[in-house]
Amino acid sequence: MQNILKKLDERSGEEVKKVFAELLQDYLTPAYGSMSKRDFDILLFMKLQQLGLFEKNPDLYELVSELRVTRAKARNLLYESKLRQTSKEELDDELKEMLKRPVFLKDNDKIGIEIGNPYLIDHLRAKLKQLNHITDGSFSPELVRLTTDAFVTLFESYLPQDSQKEIKKAFVAVGAKEDTSLKGVLKGVVKKLGTKVADKAGGAVADSVVDYLGPIITGSAEAIKRVFSGFFKDEE
Repeated sequence: MQNILKKLDERSGEEVKKVFAELLQDYLTPAYGSMSKRDFDILLFMKLQQLGLFEKNPDLYELVSELRVTRAKARNLLYESKLRQTSKEELDDELKEMLKRPVFLKDNDKIGIEIGNPYLIDHLRAKLKQLNHITDGSFSPELVRLTTDAFVTLFESYLPQDSQKEIKKAFVAVGAKEDTSLKGVLKGVVKKLGTKVADKAGGAVADSVVDYLGPIITGSAEAIKRVFSGFFKDEE
């Protein structure tokens, strides 16, 4: 709680006044007291986010400790706030960023994606269902586990449609097999990256993975050629 008040002190008076006026207007619509406590709690949390006191996707434990609420209450605030102020396109953009940073698990060839917001997890599961894949939620509510095939299918679905041929050409130019489909190339890349970064502790997240997967999901053929130069050398 002290951290929230400290951050609030750092905001300009005009900024706080503007957000408070918006909060008051919403609370008074259509009449004073007509808003339920649940809706007011969610609205207030969204205003705290607007002021920058909490990030757009805050850590769940941060909410529990700072707001002194239960884990269930914190998850509900995250879900409802995301539901009310995030478009499908924004959810897809957030998910694409997370796909650049998979967690390679030494657990039956599984790949994890760390997602703290339950609404974004629902969006991911709906997307996977459309692609005829399912998730394994047995590990942790915040770590979605996928098979390599499911991860690659999801990853491929976010590649720019008009760039997929160029992406494949870029991989062939640096040594990928020409007669392999783009999905096959991606599956090989992901498996090889998993081998490179997985450690004896059971899994790893490496910043270097972003350097590899980032150029692919943005459809940058030139960056792919640069980053993956020599990547397929030992397969020749």
